[in-house]
Amino acid sequence: REYEGYLDLLIREEKIAESALPGQFVMIRGWPGDDPILPRPFDIVQVDPLQHAFRLIVKIEGRATSLLSLLKAGDKVQLTGPLGKGIEDFAFSTLGLLVRGVGAAAVVYLAAEAFKRGIRVCTFLSAATADRLVCRNYLEAVSSHLAIATDDGSEGFEGNAIVLLKRFLAENRVERIYTCGSKRFARYVKKIDAGGVTAGFVFLEGPMACGMGHCHGCAAEKQGGNGYFLVCKDGPHFPVSEVVIP
Repeated sequence: REYEGYLDLLIREEKIAESALPGQFVMIRGWPGDDPILPRPFDIVQVDPLQHAFRLIVKIEGRATSLLSLLKAGDKVQLTGPLGKGIEDFAFSTLGLLVRGVGAAAVVYLAAEAFKRGIRVCTFLSAATADRLVCRNYLEAVSSHLAIATDDGSEGFEGNAIVLLKRFLAENRVERIYTCGSKRFARYVKKIDAGGVTAGFVFLEGPMACGMGHCHGCAAEKQGGNGYFLVCKDGPHFPVSEVVIP
């Protein structure tokens, strides 16, 4: 299934469906031949262990993702995963999500797991236009509060979702906030985190050839100038205070 410029892909694979944790991802190849030669990383959006299936959301840009968009039901793909560190700490009562575009895919599984544990999920979803509100239906199903912002005003608030989050935080306490899909969002979450009331976390991206820490293509600078994290191995999610946001 496709959104405007995106592919909603359901894959049957027992091991990944049963073992994946929120925050993890897979590397996938789904095309014949060696062009392109390297697999591509995508966040695990949903898991269904009973059906041995999991879901990915793919933004169609470039040759690899265009080839993935040609997949038909029953086609086989090559997978490596689950990769990255899973999120297992749910010792909080309110979760905030500030996400934009395909960055929403990174937090759906986290939101669903939090909802299942009785945690209040407050989502601030942003996109350029209404038809690019990726994962809206999945997040709506597990959010007690869902606020939408679009750049053109085609749905929800016209403008920056940060405005909506600021209004919400003025009257509500949120213990943790995860953000993905916008450096501007990440910088704002860093300011919130520095206030000491809400712990901020960011999902990072980076060029990945292996997804297991061998190629070092996804290095992210540590705060304080004391080295680098590998997004694939040490993340892809980090306390926002520990990483440099350009």
